[in-house]
Amino acid sequence: MTPKWWSQPFAEEGSATAEGIVNQLGRPALGELTVLVREAAQNSWDARIGDQDVYFGVDIRKLGALAGAWKELLLPAPAGGDVSHLAEQLHPESVVVTISDRGTRGLGGPLRAGTKPREGERSDFVQFLRNVGEARDNEFGGGTYGFGKGIFYRLSQCSTIVVDSFTGDGSPHERRLMGAALGSSFYDKSDRRFTGRHWWGLDVENIPDPVQGNQATDIASLLGLPGFDDGSTGTDIVIIGARLESSGSEGGDENDALLDAGTFIASSILWNLWPKMIPQADQPKMRFAVTVQGVDVPVPDPLACTDLKPFASSLVALRSGDNAKYTRTREPRLAGELKISTGPNFGGSESAVVTAARPFDGPAHHVARMRVAELVVDYFAGPPHPDELFTYGGVFRTVKESDAFFAESEPPTHDDWVIAALQGTAKGVVQGSRQFLNKEIAEHIGASGTVATTSLSGLGKLASRLSRLAPGLSSGGAGPAQGSGSGGSANGNASGGGRTGKKIARIVEPPKVAVFDGRPFVVTRVLVPASDSPLICAARASVILDGGGRESESFVGADVPAVLQWQPVAGGSAVHAPSIQIHSPIDTEWWVYASHVADAVTRIELETTHGQL
Repeated sequence: MTPKWWSQPFAEEGSATAEGIVNQLGRPALGELTVLVREAAQNSWDARIGDQDVYFGVDIRKLGALAGAWKELLLPAPAGGDVSHLAEQLHPESVVVTISDRGTRGLGGPLRAGTKPREGERSDFVQFLRNVGEARDNEFGGGTYGFGKGIFYRLSQCSTIVVDSFTGDGSPHERRLMGAALGSSFYDKSDRRFTGRHWWGLDVENIPDPVQGNQATDIASLLGLPGFDDGSTGTDIVIIGARLESSGSEGGDENDALLDAGTFIASSILWNLWPKMIPQADQPKMRFAVTVQGVDVPVPDPLACTDLKPFASSLVALRSGDNAKYTRTREPRLAGELKISTGPNFGGSESAVVTAARPFDGPAHHVARMRVAELVVDYFAGPPHPDELFTYGGVFRTVKESDAFFAESEPPTHDDWVIAALQGTAKGVVQGSRQFLNKEIAEHIGASGTVATTSLSGLGKLASRLSRLAPGLSSGGAGPAQGSGSGGSANGNASGGGRTGKKIARIVEPPKVAVFDGRPFVVTRVLVPASDSPLICAARASVILDGGGRESESFVGADVPAVLQWQPVAGGSAVHAPSIQIHSPIDTEWWVYASHVADAVTRIELETTHGQL
């Protein structure tokens, strides 16, 4: 039997139109590629098998030489809407996106929607390919009613996908291959109305069934699909004629546009699925891969990523029990857990994979909200940290007793907790969580003090991208310091010296990490004001603790920063001491050098007194 397209006629009692199914997503605030990543990965996670790790991959490529096989198998196209233009998306330059998972159970269960599943069997196949709006049957899963699958069709210029799945259950139905399309409702020549829903498969008693067994294996091979030759179970979903403009790429070379899309997808994976990358004892995690025309686009480790580290560290701590409890006077008494971590403001990442889908601008001052499944819902914004040298990120996670109430508040794209339509306990739980977060964030950053000094500034850790040469540590003159900025700022008049008229030295250029002879230093530019009497200017370097306080004591053997020398910007001999005495009728500028401590924020303080050393 040869597979072909089958179009669904309207039932006399009424049917759902294809347009209605696609539009159930609404107009999400997130980009469509981000919605795709979130929806697909959520489905994959919910389909995991026991404690096995889940592989999730996205491959972008052109059909190339395979276009002929696709045309032969999938044409002629069905009628109605964009689906009727399928042939236009089956040429060598057409782009297909394949979303794959392994270590999952595949799309099993009954082949038809009206068949009751066996005891312990799940209806994954009909829930994904046939039914719409069916309640989830996976406790504490990420999904709810399955409306989000419309994103697969929306990203296709011909609203068409092909699905290949292997359940490995040993049954004749364990391999299933089927196409599906959502076009527009239409009338045929006999004025019979059709819903605009179409399936590509085997017409069995006027019902479309998937291609199965060896026939499915052979066709998948002809189409160049990944296949399941290694025996792994899972699903491949191919979006035909993929629309990738939502990646933000504009014009230019088409191959560059594909790479931009792959970069954006990798970034979306990072920002939305990072909790699944962090290992947890005796718990499965997800492994991710993105490829563009066979070239890998690596997804960074969130624990090693500056922008994500406060969030990732918070999740690790929360999992270990270090958290604040969201409690209520009514059931559910415990409704959530929160951990917030403060860290240095490193000024943001330069990696395109990190920045492409970054969900907020500027330093992090957010809490990643998630349900029990640990899939990021959104980033709840709090006020910025009062000390611009610092940033904070946190994690709020629901508990089993409250998870269903938060799920009830989510739109089809699962990217918010919306209170408006809730009532009763659900409204109280979700609304109370916002009040809890606002209170905890305020207490966290309000308790973070800073050291009162006459002048101070901060510095981020040395990054691998620093390579330029610093001014030499010699007795001669030096040019401006070169290196990487810290993202901090110089608060030269922090104690009000500029307002009172008191002569004080102040920082005029924020500290930088600079490298000289392979050794990193903290270099700060300081202005010493003119004075008719001698001034003693002392610089002190210290490590700043999480929360903004200065480290007053260090454990034995710990690295501590120290001021090494003062060197005049205009040239001249350096003073190899933390303090200098200056008596000048004009303002002078100096480079202050301090030793660098890795993975720490170093603060430079200046103290100015009148007198002699």
